[in-house]
Amino acid sequence: MMTIKGIDVSHWQGVINWDKVAKDGVKFVFIKATEGTSYSKLSYFKDNAPKALAAGLKVGAYHYAKFATVAEAKAEAAYFLGSIRSIGLNYPAVLDLEENKKCANREILTDAAIAFLEAIEDVGQTAMLYTGRAFLENHLDESRLKKYALWIARYNSTLGRSADIWQHSDTGKVNGISTKVDLNLAYRDFTDTVNPISPPENPNTSKPTSTTTYTVKEGDTLSVIAKKYNTTVKSLVSINGIKNPDKIKIGLKLKVNGSVSSTNSNKMYHTVKSGDIVSSLVKKYESSTSQIKTWNSLKDINKIYVGQKLRVK
Repeated sequence: MMTIKGIDVSHWQGVINWDKVAKDGVKFVFIKATEGTSYSKLSYFKDNAPKALAAGLKVGAYHYAKFATVAEAKAEAAYFLGSIRSIGLNYPAVLDLEENKKCANREILTDAAIAFLEAIEDVGQTAMLYTGRAFLENHLDESRLKKYALWIARYNSTLGRSADIWQHSDTGKVNGISTKVDLNLAYRDFTDTVNPISPPENPNTSKPTSTTTYTVKEGDTLSVIAKKYNTTVKSLVSINGIKNPDKIKIGLKLKVNGSVSSTNSNKMYHTVKSGDIVSSLVKKYESSTSQIKTWNSLKDINKIYVGQKLRVK
């Protein structure tokens, strides 16, 4: 199984020499950005994230949650996303949910977690949940969270369950960091799944045309990409020197002149019922199998379960 070495840090790690960290074999880092709806140490993230990126690391951000309701979760998500959007992150944006001091029941706390994670997805970023194994199994409804990337903390010789990232130690030593640091192993490379976080759109102002880079994903066509960025297939073909517009490869990086279409926010979700299969959802919502598979990170399109919330448009 592929494993990628990473760490996560906060202001407790103090001054970090990121070049030394990178030379010690660390490939990614998650840096604490925010907590609740205010955080006095935000400057630590804004100072260190660019330095870690410059050293060649993959960089994600995490938010320490205090919420207990959907409304509180949405407020915290807005604060988090507003705080990190000026940094060109290239790894997931993470909800760190490890306390339930307000004693919310499992359903409500899961509703709140989903609201936060959906807010991350709505800006085009890969959403990830970080939590402890016991907290996930005792305080959250894991069956409703399966579509999201999962980062589990368990300080043991084995993880003992499935996860995308395992935080296996909080007493690690890494060159360039003078304190103990959390150590992680990723079983999945998120490099090609992450898009830069964009500022929220203001419907009352016109959107300037800008040039950006888009990485082609499974299910993409030039017409789909053109619609997303309020541009044309002809423009994409011209600025990228594409010979055959009907053949674009997954992973191809395209230059795009345009801005993200506001119609992209009109996502549609379907809660799986008994008897549902992906092919029936494709027909019902005029979507495609590859799009539903990609949107929901489905490993096997023949395995969906009752109660699962799937994006279908």
